[in-house]
Parts: sequence; C-alpha cells; structure tokens
Amino acid sequence: MSQTLRIAQLYADELGVTGDRGNVLALQARWERFGGDAVRVLVGRGDEIPADTDIVVIGNGPLSAMRLVLSDLREKAGSLETLVAQGAPLLAVGGGAELLGESVETLEGETLTGVGLFPFRVHRVRDRRVGYVVADTEHGRLVGFEDHASDWTLGDGAVEYGVVTAGKGSFARTQGRGEGVRRGDAYALNVQGPVLPLNPQLTDVLLSAAASRRGVEYRTGEAHAEIDRLAAGAREAILARAGKVFNSMGV
Repeated sequence: MSQTLRIAQLYADELGVTGDRGNVLALQARWERFGGDAVRVLVGRGDEIPADTDIVVIGNGPLSAMRLVLSDLREKAGSLETLVAQGAPLLAVGGGAELLGESVETLEGETLTGVGLFPFRVHRVRDRRVGYVVADTEHGRLVGFEDHASDWTLGDGAVEYGVVTAGKGSFARTQGRGEGVRRGDAYALNVQGPVLPLNPQLTDVLLSAAASRRGVEYRTGEAHAEIDRLAAGAREAILARAGKVFNSMGV
C-alpha cells in the first residue's frame, strides 16, 4: 500500500463550524506519527468524492447550511454508500450526521429528506442540549461537548454506539440515553469539541479500518505518547466537569 492517507472533508465551508477541521488534523497527526503521509481533500458542492478516499469526514452546521448542501449531498449519496459498503471509515458530526440520516423535521414542520446512509430520523426540539457529554462505547469512554436541539429516533437495524453516563445524548434508549449510531466503520455523532482530538481511541479505530483496507496494520507507539498525554489531560478535565449546564453556543 501507499502510505498516503486521503481524508475527504465534505463541505468544510458550510459544515465546519464547531472545530470540525480538528477532526481531520487529529487523523493526520496520528497517521503521520505512524510513519505515513496524510492529505486532506476538500470536497465542496459540485465536486466528486475521489474513489481512492480512505476516510470521509463531514462536520456540523446550522440548518441554513444544511439546506444549502442537501441537494448536492444527495448527488454524492451513491459514492458515499459505495465507500461505506466497502468498509471505508466515515465520521459525521452534528448537522452533517443528521443529513446522512433518513430525515430532519424542523420546528416549523418542514421535513428535509436525508440520504439514508444511517437508519435514524431527526426531530428538532425547542430545548437545546448543551454541556459536556460522556458515553460508554465498545471502544472505551467517549467524551466531548454537545450543543444541539435535536432528538434522534432510531430505525430498524440501527446500531447504538454509546450509552450516555453524563449529559443528554442524541436519543432515548429503553433505559436512559444514547449517543451515536454506527454502521460498520461509519459513525454519526453529536459529540463536538472536536471529538477526535479528545478521543484517540476512536481516531485509532478509524485509522485502523482505513489501513486494513489497504493491507496495512496500523499501530501506535512512542511517537503518539505526547498527543495521548494531552488528550488524557483534556479528558480528565471534562470528566471532572461532566454534568455542568452551559448556555447555548447559538449554533
């Protein structure tokens, strides 16, 4: 395999308002410490997603931005479906994640039809969920910040990613709250911060999946120690403050 990792960031201008570039930077930093090169490919409206994409990242944005990119995203739906079906990792956060679901119902009763990559529907609500969020997942504890006014309803076959232990999360479970939907190595989340610098374990899951498709075993080592240490300090600070209520960021 070529050691060059190609990360496609979709709609960086419209859906990149909550530090979503940081998710790309986290992937790049950890891959480069593994010994490879990492390239960010910006994919905007009218652009095609390169067939040799290794990881797809789509970020967060307001409803106005979601409306702006939706028709173009529908045109890209086939390429995204092919990549995900082939095992390519994908991370979607906030508004971008919602557009990859089945639909988004606004407070005014308007319904935006999503691309259906993930089996969930979104209902916008009046009460925002703002503050630190912590969830237990199969890959360890997921931590970050949530600021959204959405309630997800999971459809048939939806795989819940995390069980919320602090904060509100994105959807109701039989008991308690949940955060994140997983489809193979594709993840839809409402965790911001951005999420990957705070959660090296999830970053490594995405990188391992990308490497495996290229016939390479991804490993971490001493070169990752410093960024792991910084992430651990930030995670400890969040865990110490989990449960605190914040004012809305207005996104």
